[in-house]
Amino acid sequence: MTKHDFYRNKQVRETEWWLHSCDLPVQKWARLRVFNDGTADSCFGPNDTLFGFDNRDYAGYILSEDEYIRLNDMDREDEDEYGIVLMNIVPPTWPETDHQ
Repeated sequence: MTKHDFYRNKQVRETEWWLHSCDLPVQKWARLRVFNDGTADSCFGPNDTLFGFDNRDYAGYILSEDEYIRLNDMDREDEDEYGIVLMNIVPPTWPETDHQ
C-alpha cells in the first residue's frame, strides 16, 4: 500500500502525545493519530517517518516498544518517578499536512 492509498479520504479523529520515558524530565515526544476509519499512524518526530497501522493498538505498540508512554496515562506516581509536573507539560504542535 502506498502512502497516498493509506491516507486517502482520512480525517484525523484524535491525536495522542507520548513521552520517551528514558529521557524524562527532558521531553522527547512521539505522536499517534487515529483516523475516522479506525486506522492510525505514529511517528517519533515532526519530520520523521510515519508508520501506518490498522488500528490504534498497533500504532501504540511501536511507541511503547521504544519506551514511550502515553501522556494521558501518566499520573502522580509518574510525576514522582520522573521528576515532572504533568500540569506544566504542553504537547508540541506538529504539522498535520503530512497525511494529505
